[in-house]
Amino acid sequence: MSNAGCICAPGMDHQLELWVAQGGQNWGCCGDKNHKTGFHMAGFAIPGTDYSRRHEPGKPFNMAWACAIDAAHNKQPHLMAIHAQLLARLMADDPSVSAICEFIGKPWADRPVYYWSRWNGITTLKKYTGAGHDTWSHISIWRSRANEEPKLWVPNQLPPKPPTTHPAWPGRMIQYKKGWNSSRRYKGADVRQWQNQMRVRGWRISVDGDFGSDSDRVLRAFQKEKGLLVDGILGPRSWSASWTLPTK
Repeated sequence: MSNAGCICAPGMDHQLELWVAQGGQNWGCCGDKNHKTGFHMAGFAIPGTDYSRRHEPGKPFNMAWACAIDAAHNKQPHLMAIHAQLLARLMADDPSVSAICEFIGKPWADRPVYYWSRWNGITTLKKYTGAGHDTWSHISIWRSRANEEPKLWVPNQLPPKPPTTHPAWPGRMIQYKKGWNSSRRYKGADVRQWQNQMRVRGWRISVDGDFGSDSDRVLRAFQKEKGLLVDGILGPRSWSASWTLPTK
C-alpha cells in the first residue's frame, strides 16, 4: 500500500522484513485511498487533531513517515502465537516494545479481533468494531518515537492463553434507589473500579467511587444490553459481565 509522499518509519520497515523471514507476509505500511486518518498516513497528511497524534507525547520525529505496519499471519497458528506473545508483552508493559502504542488483531482463533492502545490502559482489550484484521495485525508506533526500532517478534515461545479473568466480585450488593440519601448510597474503591471498567467499555459515566444516579442509569442500560435482570443491583452476574470479553 502507498500514498503520495509517505514512507515507512525505518525501524518498523525492518520489523516487517524480519516478519517475512519468519514466514509471515508484509501487507504494507503506508495507507491507501481508504485510509483518511491514523498511523498508516504520513504525519503531514493528517490534521493535528487526528487520533494518531492526539495521545502522543513530544513532537513527531519525521512527518513524512507512516508509523504503522500490517503484518499478516493468515491464520497460521505458529504466527498467530507470535502475535499473541507480542500482545501479552504490550499488556505487561515490556520496555522493549514501549514505543508501540496501538495493536489491532486476532491472535487467538477462538476469540474476536481485539483493539489495544496505551490511551485505553495497557491491560485493557476491547472488541474491535471496524472491519478486517482477522488475518493480520496492525501495529503502530508513536510518531515521536518513530526513529526507534522495537523488538516485536519473539519466535518459538508458547503463546499466552486468551484473557478470561476479571476482578473478584466484592461480595456485596451495590445498589442505588431513588429516595436514598447520600449517606446510604454505596461508595468505595469497588465502585470506582467498576465505573472505570464501564468507561473503558465505552459508557459515559462518572468515575468518582459514588454509586449515584449516573451509575444506576449505566448499570440498568448495561443489564438490558446483556439480557440480565434489570434491577440496578451490581451483583455477581452483572459484575462478571462487566469484565467478560466477547467471544464472537
